[in-house]
Amino acid sequence: MSKKMKLWAAGALGVMLAGVVSVNVYALEEKDVEGLWYVNSLSMDGGENTFHPEMMGMEMTFNFAEGGKGEITNAYEGSEPEPNGMEWKIDGDKLLITADDETVEGEYSDGTISVDVDGMFFIMNKEKEEYVPYVPGKPVEEPKLEDFDGDWNSTLMDAFGMQMPTAAGVSDVEMKISISGGKASLVMIESGTETEVDLEGELDGNALILKSTTEKEEDSESYSLFSTDLMRFYLLDDGNLCFTTGDSLDEAADTEAADAEAAEADAAEGDDEYSDFGDTDFTVKVYFEKLVVE
Repeated sequence: MSKKMKLWAAGALGVMLAGVVSVNVYALEEKDVEGLWYVNSLSMDGGENTFHPEMMGMEMTFNFAEGGKGEITNAYEGSEPEPNGMEWKIDGDKLLITADDETVEGEYSDGTISVDVDGMFFIMNKEKEEYVPYVPGKPVEEPKLEDFDGDWNSTLMDAFGMQMPTAAGVSDVEMKISISGGKASLVMIESGTETEVDLEGELDGNALILKSTTEKEEDSESYSLFSTDLMRFYLLDDGNLCFTTGDSLDEAADTEAADAEAAEADAAEGDDEYSDFGDTDFTVKVYFEKLVVE
């Protein structure tokens, strides 16, 4: 697969998109395909977990022009759009797209085109769907220890100014935690490697502080994004749970605001050395949803 085709398939950080598997009995015609299409959804797991490309600071379009010609355009945040020529044709109920001497197969169904590129699924529509990032709730001020009890699955990671789903193969990190009475069992999957850790702790203000009680393997040199020696969790008033690598959620927000002010001051003085990073919160937050047993 050529370099340009891989960029088309992978996008920023090597990720992307969601597919709809369907049996198409519709007689596909060129008029159904012609025009500008927006990639509104991506997936790396066959469509089970999807996410908007703007989560990764990416916008992607397919322009199917008349006569079997067209253009694929990638636009990354902070950079100029990158157009790439393509050819397309209809073969029965399939849409064949060729770019950089590589041909992929797409399917049309009810105004949606899905394309599988080496296991990365692109879903596109003629209407652009605006990306609305998750706005977390505020920390519950006076939670009780039992309020944290339950089984929680990670859904979203907020890191370095980006939000990314944890179960779509994007962040390469997935976490599951069961909490009961200040004790917890954590399962963390990083790059396909699963680690189980037992933790125990107590409330400190409105945060649940959990410390690992699992003895570490002395010969283990595997890298982990998160330390389980001490983990800080907050209940949010939207019903979610938040783990943060910061000393507090308030401190992370204050630090981000202060950095943004410093960046603006530097930019005003003509010093852009710091401005690229000034508005970035370098703490990592992972959001969890509670499993509901029916």
